[in-house]
Amino acid sequence: MKRLIIPTLLMSSLVTAKNSYHPLKSMLLNPSKSISVNLKGVTNDTYKVKVGDDLASVSSRYNISIKKIKKFNHLKSSKSLVIGSTLKIPDQTIKLETLLSNIKNISPLLKEAREHLGKSYVWGAVGPAQFDCSGFTSFVCRKNGINIPRTSIMQGEVGLKVARKELKEGDLIFFDTSKEKKGYITHVGIYLGDNNFIHASSANKKVVISSLNQSFYKARFKWGRRVNQLLASK
Repeated sequence: MKRLIIPTLLMSSLVTAKNSYHPLKSMLLNPSKSISVNLKGVTNDTYKVKVGDDLASVSSRYNISIKKIKKFNHLKSSKSLVIGSTLKIPDQTIKLETLLSNIKNISPLLKEAREHLGKSYVWGAVGPAQFDCSGFTSFVCRKNGINIPRTSIMQGEVGLKVARKELKEGDLIFFDTSKEKKGYITHVGIYLGDNNFIHASSANKKVVISSLNQSFYKARFKWGRRVNQLLASK
C-alpha cells in the first residue's frame, strides 16, 4: 500500500474547526517532522469475484467508478463478472491539495450519521441505540438542529426536491422498496457523496453504508430532499 507523506510546512496553512472531524485530525493536531497516512484503495490490488457480486458492489467497496473498473479489466458489459474470477483494481490518484482542503469542511451531520454505523435496526425505533430508517434520519437531523417529520413519507415532502444527478452530501434520499413498487416512499437514507448513502437497513438489520449504483436501490430511487434550510430557530 502506498503512503502519503504530509510535510510539516503544510500544517501551518491548515485551519480546522473546533468540532470538525476527519481521519487525519488527531495527527494534524500533533504534527511531527512529517505524517504518514495509509490510504485504503490507493494501491494496485486484486479482488476475487464472489456469489452476489456485481460491478456496483465492487465499485462501492474500493470507491472506484464502474467505468474505470471495466476499462482496467477490459470488460464489455456490467454482466461480465464470473464467480471465482479475479478483478484488477486500478491505482487511485489523490491530490494532496484536495485531501487537505476537505479536512476543515467535514459535515457535522455526516459525522453524526457515521457514528451510528452498526447500530441495530428495529422498526419504530428513534435512537440513540436502535433505529428504523426514518427514525435514524430524524435523529441525525435533529442533533444538527434540523426539524423534519418522523416518517419517511412525510420526510419526502419537506425541503428542496432534487434529482439524483443534483444530490449533495447531507441530502435525504428516498426509495420505494415495496416488492410491487407501489409508487410511494417506504425508505429513506442520507447521501454521503460518491453515490454512497447511510441508512438503517431492515435487510441488514443495522445501520450500514450502501451504494446507489446497486441494482436494487438504483431501480427504486425516487428523489432527494435538501433539508439543511430547515434549521430550527434558536
